[in-house]
Amino acid sequence: MSTIEAKLDDILAHPLRAAWSCGGGAWGYVGLDIPADLTNIPGRVSCHLPWRKHVSAPIAGRWLETSFPGWAFSIVEDWADGRFNCFEHVVFSRGEDAAHRLYYYICELQRRGQLGGPRPLVFDIAKIPRESSRRHTAVALRKLMQDLNVPQEQLLSGIQRTNGLRAAFLALQRRRTGPGRLYEKLVRASLFDAVDGLFEVWPSADERRQSIGTIVLVGSAPPDDNLHEAVESAGWTVSDEFYDRSMYRLGAAVDPATADPVSSAALGWLDHGDGKRGFTDPVQSIAMRLRDQKVDAAILWSVREDESLAWRVPAQRAALAAAGIPTLVLTARSWNVDDGVVDEIYRFLRGLR
Repeated sequence: MSTIEAKLDDILAHPLRAAWSCGGGAWGYVGLDIPADLTNIPGRVSCHLPWRKHVSAPIAGRWLETSFPGWAFSIVEDWADGRFNCFEHVVFSRGEDAAHRLYYYICELQRRGQLGGPRPLVFDIAKIPRESSRRHTAVALRKLMQDLNVPQEQLLSGIQRTNGLRAAFLALQRRRTGPGRLYEKLVRASLFDAVDGLFEVWPSADERRQSIGTIVLVGSAPPDDNLHEAVESAGWTVSDEFYDRSMYRLGAAVDPATADPVSSAALGWLDHGDGKRGFTDPVQSIAMRLRDQKVDAAILWSVREDESLAWRVPAQRAALAAAGIPTLVLTARSWNVDDGVVDEIYRFLRGLR
């Protein structure tokens, strides 16, 4: 294991370390449709609520329907156990169906006295591409900042820091080689702690093992690096991810010199990515990303709870076929990656040799 991977594994093994040790004022969030300029403010501790695979969830199982993904059961179980009492607030994004629904469940359970913990808030992002959505989202960000006691000056610092992270992530992705699992771990670790210092010690190209071929992962964000490891077990590597928790998750740079940085951050986030409730053309986004890179195969993997993603598969598959890229389609799968998908990936890639 490399030094960089050991550092990433340490963050992932202790995702709440900063929140528990900061002495108060930390806040968490659920869902990635919350402006990173807000979650990366220097001096303010915030992180995504961590999830666990295969966790026993007897308490959450009494409250949540099976239409919720596995991460939601994990989060509610840990919430009930007091694991998130290190936070004063937890922000849920309206941009993801499961996160939005979970917000109302937590509010109702707290109202009934069946759940304690931090105060839930919602970021009421409006994704439909029209002017009223832009105005609404800017107002929603101002309200969220007020609830979190974040003045505009702090948001400006968050914009500046996040712009630096955006540039670093993009530069790293452009020269990406070697094990794809390192990049998956980097993005996942960035949800829980600062990763700024890791870019300077990232392994150089000549230190990385070459692979038989490269693939892209499309669809749902996996819970961990199991899919990447499955690809690597066949001698291949993941060179890009087309899901919301990817190297592009921070979006485009925001101009901190605008007269209204709050609106700029909000509107910049509306223009970012397609997400699960997005309205951009998923085929066009694939074509744009693959235009300047050589890809040997693709895997379309989505979990059964991400029903909206299934509608994109025929067009995505057709676009990949037109580009001559062999594709393995794995839809309506288990979020826990325990349904034989690892063996299917191995057989698919070994068959391409």
